[in-house]
This record gives sequence, C-alpha cells and structure tokens, in this order.
Amino acid sequence: MILTAMPDLPPRPETAANAAFRRWYLARWGRENAVVCGRTTQAEYPPHTQTLSIKTAWSGRERYFLPHREVVVDDDNYLILNEGLTYSSLLATRRPTESFSVFFRPGMQGEVQAARRQSLDGALARPDAPARAAGFSEHLRRHDRVVSAQLRALRDQVLAGERSEDWLEEQLLLLLDAMLAAESAAAARVERLQAARASTRHELARRLRLAADLIESAHTEPLSLAQLAEAACLSRYHFVRHFRELYGMTPHATLTAKRVRCARRLMQGGETDSERIALLSGFGNRWALQRALRRPPAADAH
Repeated sequence: MILTAMPDLPPRPETAANAAFRRWYLARWGRENAVVCGRTTQAEYPPHTQTLSIKTAWSGRERYFLPHREVVVDDDNYLILNEGLTYSSLLATRRPTESFSVFFRPGMQGEVQAARRQSLDGALARPDAPARAAGFSEHLRRHDRVVSAQLRALRDQVLAGERSEDWLEEQLLLLLDAMLAAESAAAARVERLQAARASTRHELARRLRLAADLIESAHTEPLSLAQLAEAACLSRYHFVRHFRELYGMTPHATLTAKRVRCARRLMQGGETDSERIALLSGFGNRWALQRALRRPPAADAH
C-alpha cells in the first residue's frame, strides 16, 4: 500500500466521499507493507495498535503520543516504533509539513533478524529460518547517512510515481537491514558505558535516551539541567557524566546544538526577525542566539 496523501480516517467524520476509501484501507491496513506520505498542516490519528514503523517529518513537527510520554519528530530525527505498540499522533503547524511513515508487514522483522543470524551456507541450506523478533529501542534517532538516506530515496521514488508492491517489499527489506545494523551499532556504544553489569548499562542508556528525547521534543521550552536529570531519573552528576559518555556531548551542548539547527532552518525558510527566531528556537532572546551562532559546531556521537 502506497499513499501520497494523509489518509482520511476518524476522528474526521465519515462521508459519502470517503466511505469507499475507508473500507479499502481497513481491509488492507496492518496486513501488508505500507508507505504514507503527505503534506499538510493538520492531521490527527487516535490511539491504534500498529505494525513496526519508522516515522519522519520534514519542514515541520509531528507529535507522537506513546504510553506515558510524548515525542516530536522533526527535520533532525526519525522514530522507530515496534510492532504491537499502541500510540496516536498529531500534526498541527502553520506551514505545510511533510509527514512520511513506513509500516512493515507483520513478521518481516523476525524474518530479517533470523536471516542476518545465519551464515551464507546456512541460508543456502535453509532459506526460511525460524523468525524471532527482538524489539527496537523506542526513541528519537538523529538522521544518519544510512537509514535516513534510504528513507529519503524511498520517499523520492514514491513521489516520482513508484507503486509496485514488489519494489516496496525489496526496499523495506533493505531498509530493515539498515535499521538493524544501526541498532547493533548503538548497542555497541551502550556496552562501552562504565557500568559493570549489562542490565545496568541498558537501564542507564534507556534513562539517558528519555532525556535526549526531551531535548529533541521540547527544545523551544526553557529546559534546565535539573529538568533533564529528572527526566532521566538520575542525579545531575551521573546524568552529565554518562550523557556525555553516550552521546559525545554534554546535555547543555546538545540542547544548544538542537536550538541552533532550528534557528538556521527558520532563517533558511525566510524568517528575518532575530527576536522571533530566538523565541521560536528556544534561545529566548537574540543575544543568546547570536552567541550560539558564533560558536563553532560541536561534533556528537548520535
């Protein structure tokens, strides 16, 4: 299923015009691969249990309401949500935002994970290995040169008119392989955290990612170090130390870099009022914005 407009679904009322589409959509949704690509200022979808999916948004912000928290997808990041998760979403922006989501057919993740564990000899002897899926860590991920590049190429081909279901299956198999490779690389970084027990390292990474998601999602608000440490359920000392260990930057530097990226996008979009740019990007005033823009960009380990 490939859609190039946001699907007309509840909570919008059913009409004679959308009734046939909704019957067609619901007969196929959740049973096959799907791509949904649309440009709009307003879209709202109530809680629903979905298949494995990956979310992006360009030229705006889209909110996802997960169990117990909310995250925002924008030009800087993408979000992976596991099969079986129930969530809702809201897009409400002044300017049109491009929402692009990929939904993998049920069972694909287990198939690819099982195949990746096989040797080539094993794959030749037994091409259909037992499928066992291990879930992804559900957090915002900075755009990269592999997964993000495949997402953009997929979007470009869809917008150019590609509609083949076999083509989509091929592309999603390759995309899922890249996602699993990126997950393995992230897990390797977690294993380098300074904690003796694996369970401690994984719990520490989970908590640090909650704070990183808060930076990505709420950077326009006056976030303090205390608020970020509280989101991670850590003391300020342990939070700062281990955040830098995992991400290569301190929390303050990460927050500033996020705000700078937002400010630059506003300027590239034609915004010229420095006070307005400062407020919309989270700096609060143009002096703080100007100081941040003069600093050299910091590298990070996302």
